[in-house]
Amino acid sequence: MRAALAFAFVGFVLGPSAEVSAHPLAPSVLSFEQGSEGTVTMRWRAPLKRPTGQSLRPRIPASCTQLGAPERRKTEDETAVEETTELRCDPPDMLGAVVRVDGLADSRVNVVVRIARADGNVHHAILDTGTPQLTIAAPEDESHSFFEYLVLGIDHLLTGWDHLTFVLGLLVLFGWRRRLIAAVTAFTLGHSLTLALSVLGIVSVPMALVEALIALTIVVLALEIQSGQRGPVWKHPWALPGALGLLHGLGFASVLFDAGLPTDEIPLALLGFNLGLEVGQLGVIAAAGLCFAVIRAALPSSWRSNRTAAAYIIGSLAAFWVIERTLAAFGIVV
Repeated sequence: MRAALAFAFVGFVLGPSAEVSAHPLAPSVLSFEQGSEGTVTMRWRAPLKRPTGQSLRPRIPASCTQLGAPERRKTEDETAVEETTELRCDPPDMLGAVVRVDGLADSRVNVVVRIARADGNVHHAILDTGTPQLTIAAPEDESHSFFEYLVLGIDHLLTGWDHLTFVLGLLVLFGWRRRLIAAVTAFTLGHSLTLALSVLGIVSVPMALVEALIALTIVVLALEIQSGQRGPVWKHPWALPGALGLLHGLGFASVLFDAGLPTDEIPLALLGFNLGLEVGQLGVIAAAGLCFAVIRAALPSSWRSNRTAAAYIIGSLAAFWVIERTLAAFGIVV
């Protein structure tokens, strides 16, 4: 059984079009703050540490004219660069303007777009590889933040190989038992808790440390799978997934801070993202179950209880991420 799941996992993660790497937690943020008489302040915020070879650059909308040279500065914590450009747009409300970011096609980084109108209304959208551009619409035609963050929650799971690896590793370890439900639920609860604490300013942890610790939890899971023993993860199925959820919650909190969400929008965004994350997890588990049903009949019976292949695949990926992220924390690019 577990070996079958491992082979399904290999096919899913190591497919010809997939780049086996974990998504960075901190997004880039593109903000347009509309002023009077057609003036618009465009702000671009990008993390200093990003995946090797990836660089995003926002385009000035065709309906806007740049008024001066952009101003660049590092953030106070020196984790990102902010660039501010003054524009004049026609029409002043940027209705119909197309927002694009170059480099998204080959990137795993999401871009949060923030449109702050002169009347005080704020609209948020997400750009990624599937949605590389945005046409600014009238306020009544825009979708709500809840749906946008629901989709981001699903995308956060499906494009995050570290999270997918962990979820499928839990399936390999626990099989179809109540412990699997307990583990997945613990992840979501942990994620929700630290996400809320971070937004309230109670908890703050450097992102480089968070990303390395996330990978380390997957190494621990792989070691228990390989041992064949019912160790701490089996005995306490809520502990390790809950810890990973706590770490992921810290990571996504940066999205809300960087996007500048008004206080009254944060609860809706939190709810939407976490529901999307749960939907994505359940979808992955269901898909893995279908793969298992198809592959199980083709496997020799002696392979069905062998967990060595799964442990080495999961452990190798996680170990690579630990090394990669630890080096990145010290500014070393590999």
